[in-house]
Amino acid sequence: MSAVASIAEVEFRSGAARCAGRLHLPAGEGPHPCVVMLHSTAGVRQMTCYSDRGQAFAERGIAALQFDCRGFGGSEGEPRQLYDVRMLAEDLAASIGYARDREDLDSGRLGLWGGSASCAQVLDSARRRDDVAAVVCMAPFVPGRETQRSAGTPLLRLAAAAAGDRMRMLLGREPRGVAVGGRPGEAAILVREDAAAGERGLLPADARLNPPGDRAELPGGAIWENRVVLRPRLRTPNPLRIVGHVDCPVLVVAGFEDRLCPPGPAAELARRAVAGELETFECGHFDLYAGRSIGVEADFLARHFGRPAI
Repeated sequence: MSAVASIAEVEFRSGAARCAGRLHLPAGEGPHPCVVMLHSTAGVRQMTCYSDRGQAFAERGIAALQFDCRGFGGSEGEPRQLYDVRMLAEDLAASIGYARDREDLDSGRLGLWGGSASCAQVLDSARRRDDVAAVVCMAPFVPGRETQRSAGTPLLRLAAAAAGDRMRMLLGREPRGVAVGGRPGEAAILVREDAAAGERGLLPADARLNPPGDRAELPGGAIWENRVVLRPRLRTPNPLRIVGHVDCPVLVVAGFEDRLCPPGPAAELARRAVAGELETFECGHFDLYAGRSIGVEADFLARHFGRPAI
């Protein structure tokens, strides 16, 4: 096991905006292999699901870069909380470029990590690049009938909210957005497994949560919100159509009790991968986010990064 040499707050540019990041570096002489982690929906780098993984990966000798996408957390970008898949892809590409340019990171041993909705983005990036050595997809969101029946996402409510926000932005008004975690019947993306409490449970201990529990001030002044602004006709890549074109090993992690991203479609994702591995746990969606699978993810990355080329 390696110790963690440092945890540094870093930044890079994506388009005209500054993105805030956090880099966990292992102890010892580099360059180190690195995994770039893309948050899902309204995630920010201080959340425990990302920071705990950064710590665990660094202890295995793997650097981990987490960052806030434009419009989220400590990063620049307006309107705030805008979930735009095109912008997410640009931010991911910018973060990979930043990692590749650092002399203490090994550009020949690069991995990508995604959770839930961001799994499609990291798979799409991996299929377009030849420098990705491994991909982790934790609790992947796979659109389709089985996922919709299990998750119960109110698609019509979300579409109406997105259209309303589009009109507000055209009129120069602040968009309202929708909750990430809510209750059945609400205009929320996640409405199972007490999703609102699950989202709050991933905040760091020193977060200052407001009384309704939908907004928190994080260390350094960044803001987390249980809210995203959706683009009308949001077109997220379908991971089932992408994964067969990803040449590197792909680890799919699923929970048997996950109602938001059920295990059946996750298993199909692993089956369609060129070099897929499936790990399942007797737990729900937020148990995976809270760290149930960290050891398996670290083992997978360490195994496929191997030793640097001489």
